[in-house]
Amino acid sequence: MTDTADASKPDNSMRGLILILLGIVLGVLLGLFYGYSMWLASEGAEKELARLEKTIEQKQSDAAKYRQQAQETNDAQVAQRLNKEADRLEGQLPKIQGRIDKTKKTVEQVEADKKAGKLGVAQSVYIFCEFCGDLFLQVLKLLVIPLVITSMISGITSLGDIRKMGRVGLSTIVYYFSTGAIAVFIGIVLVIIIQPGMSADDTFAYRTESVEAKEGQTTMEVFLDVFRGREGDPGSGMFPSNLFLAATNTNVLALIVFAIVFGGALTTLGEEGALVIRFFNVCNEAVMKMVHLVMLFAPIGIFGLVSSNIAKNGGAAGFLEQLQAIGWYVATVVIGLLIHSAILATLLGVLGKRNPMTYTFNLLRALLTSVSTASSAATLPVTMECVEENNGVSNRAASFVLPLGATINMDGTALYEAVAVIFIAQTLGIDLSTADLVIVFLTASLAAVGAAGIPEAGLVTMVIVLQAVGLPMTGIGTILAIDWFLDRLRTTVNVYGDACGAGIIDTMVVQKQAPAEPAPEAG
Repeated sequence: MTDTADASKPDNSMRGLILILLGIVLGVLLGLFYGYSMWLASEGAEKELARLEKTIEQKQSDAAKYRQQAQETNDAQVAQRLNKEADRLEGQLPKIQGRIDKTKKTVEQVEADKKAGKLGVAQSVYIFCEFCGDLFLQVLKLLVIPLVITSMISGITSLGDIRKMGRVGLSTIVYYFSTGAIAVFIGIVLVIIIQPGMSADDTFAYRTESVEAKEGQTTMEVFLDVFRGREGDPGSGMFPSNLFLAATNTNVLALIVFAIVFGGALTTLGEEGALVIRFFNVCNEAVMKMVHLVMLFAPIGIFGLVSSNIAKNGGAAGFLEQLQAIGWYVATVVIGLLIHSAILATLLGVLGKRNPMTYTFNLLRALLTSVSTASSAATLPVTMECVEENNGVSNRAASFVLPLGATINMDGTALYEAVAVIFIAQTLGIDLSTADLVIVFLTASLAAVGAAGIPEAGLVTMVIVLQAVGLPMTGIGTILAIDWFLDRLRTTVNVYGDACGAGIIDTMVVQKQAPAEPAPEAG
């Protein structure tokens, strides 16, 4: 009976993978070919009009600010550069106004079509797709907190000797910071060689409120906030004053710290502690069973996420327009992520003694889920399932390395921030010195740690890197339009880095610490 069940696992896994791929393909096709109609039906034109009106106000405000700064400075070269940038922004205003006039006509046509009942089907399709995607994402996030708590406590207590935890933890952190530094270095080298900023078009660039809210924070403040939390938010930081509020806010890092200390304490309580340890082990298995149930509906949820996200950005026409504006920037980020993924696979083969091709294939369900959710935290339940059950990584390694990685290991985000900052400097005609590049390297590596495993968090922390080298925040608007797409790619690399780390730490540290099997008695 057991052999039959075990034999059916690969078939079920392959069937699930094929269905997820089918969901992605159908979602992409629906989004590309019917996405524009869905965009119109979901008030996309109205939202676009509001964004364009805010954009023209933002451009006028930025131009006026540059004029004022040019008058106040005593440096003639700086004044000339500021006036030149103000002229460039003011030169974009007629084109934006033309787009506003065109969009107003589209809004009027949409209102007429809605009254005539022409967009009813498109609206229903969009609502259904968005519902399926949102429900799937919410259920995954629902499992994150119980999974982190139970898996971390189970993993820590399975190490036995609490001193072993120090070796595993130190090795994990060294791996994560090393691969993050490699990612930033790759990004800097590529963006300097390709120079995508020379051909970018930022006419319709717009900065969101969440980005502007981060202006003024220093790298040190953000890094310290990771430990102490934000003022007025008792649920933030590594050591929050309210653990339940931290769980409500999905502050995974705080829960990891609590679980490590709590699990370590349990190992010192003897038989009484063993009862609690068994309880958390059973809870961990129960949560993983729930993950299996959720993944049965993954193809439908992923289909909804992919199709609705493409539709939100205007379908095929909107996506192609975004690519035309900053296509070389997108290419630079994608090439960098591919190179870094190849390096991670090489490390997995050399240090982890595992076949990178087989390991990656067995991770496909997690990687495809990360593409659709754009959240390493939401993908964590699927990642743990693929790493432990498909790739044979021990629970001791996976339950510690993966939750920690979903919080602090942001290789894709670090690479993206380095590329984006230098790209913005290129679009503004600013040459960064070697010292500036070193600052970008250091701040991008550190700021990525402060990027929580949630969608577009890296975009917010990029403000820190920009300010570290004295670049204006106005440049962020240039890359916002395409960030929804790149966010999914860099999240996938983040998840892949976590999974490779689990395999490497398992081979290099955890397996060497495993107690030797007792020799069979001679009989």
